[in-house]
Amino acid sequence: MIHGAADQSRADLLFYRVLDATVDAYAPVLDWFNEAIDEIEDAVLEKPSPSILQRIFGLKRGLIELRHVLTNMRDVASHLQRRETELVRGDLWPFLRDVYDHLARDVERVEMHRDLLAGAMEIYLSSVANRTNQVMKVLTVLGTIALPAIVISGFFGMNTKDLPWIDSPHATKIAAGLMVLTTLGLLILLKKFDWF
Repeated sequence: MIHGAADQSRADLLFYRVLDATVDAYAPVLDWFNEAIDEIEDAVLEKPSPSILQRIFGLKRGLIELRHVLTNMRDVASHLQRRETELVRGDLWPFLRDVYDHLARDVERVEMHRDLLAGAMEIYLSSVANRTNQVMKVLTVLGTIALPAIVISGFFGMNTKDLPWIDSPHATKIAAGLMVLTTLGLLILLKKFDWF
């Protein structure tokens, strides 16, 4: 930091101090984004939900706005270093370079956070697709298990007299046993194929 009684009245020094304090104030904001993204990554793996997706989009919007502000400030700091002007004395240039470096690092952190959010979004979409596949698999297994019973009951429910065992007093038991046997056979076959 630049000190001295003669420096107290310099406008360029005041400008530098305000600029430096403003840039330093962005550090807690970036830390907050970092913690929020860590929470989202944990939540996406444990239990993905639409509220997490909304939070991802909200954080992305916030990072885009923050990036816009930081890149504009970085461009101003870069411009101040490259131009020799009476408004900013040469002894402040190293300090303006330091402010520029801080802004460049902050912009890189914002880009890193955006990449992490994009990764969290991919994990979310993958988790939702995986969950949907699991549900479809269960529904397919249940439909396949119910199929023999539906076919057999439909077959014996027809109004024709030439069906086997139709006149037997045990026709219902035979049809029910046939349904159970074919369902068990399908269950064994599906288990053999590792469907469940």
